[in-house]
Amino acid sequence: MKDHIHLLLVEDDEALAMGTEYSLKSEGMEVCRVRSVQEVKRRWMELSEKMDCILLDVMLPDGDGYQLLDWLSERGNTIPVIFLSALSDEGNVVRGLNQGGADYVTKPFRMKELIARIHANIRSSTNGKKQTTILAAGPLQLDLERFITRKGDRQIELTPGEFRLLAEFMRHPGVCITRQQLMSLWSADEIFMDDNTLSVYIRRLREKIDGEKGSYIQTIRGVGYRFQMSLEEK
Repeated sequence: MKDHIHLLLVEDDEALAMGTEYSLKSEGMEVCRVRSVQEVKRRWMELSEKMDCILLDVMLPDGDGYQLLDWLSERGNTIPVIFLSALSDEGNVVRGLNQGGADYVTKPFRMKELIARIHANIRSSTNGKKQTTILAAGPLQLDLERFITRKGDRQIELTPGEFRLLAEFMRHPGVCITRQQLMSLWSADEIFMDDNTLSVYIRRLREKIDGEKGSYIQTIRGVGYRFQMSLEEK
């Protein structure tokens, strides 16, 4: 297990969140604390890259943890989720586990026990995780290991830059990715990447992967792009 564990704590009770964060940081863990469902959704692309475990409250001000877990699962989340909830009845515990929660801890909880559960669930997730080498969206498949792109039975020839862009899109389906975030995929010593160059990459990628019915890559005007798991009608 790596030296620093990164946790996402989704909790709107300020006093409880502060106390939990303090205790976890005292154990050498890094904690990112958010208060709402919408904040998780807005920051998910950034957060998903570095988190090892999610501590998720069930009752949140703008929704509930069950709905958020469904949203995460639809986006291919593999980070273990531990529910933290005052709802201790059997029905809620069973619901949380059946919906894909790795664990369910009732409030008030003992901190040492929570920390042990965090370690156990991360260890279990790491040991059982197979590295994903193929990304898929309908008939579109991206083989990260062999650098092959296919659409149905047809192989699509992509340049390294187009492949890099498509991989980023397919790793974050349904998430709005800004143009600046896409341009940051290239370091300054690789190529000169600006707005015009990115637009050319996007246009050429669309020409190669899209069909007559629509586009996988949806433009969010003034912001960036969103990748759809199926073709969006034009």
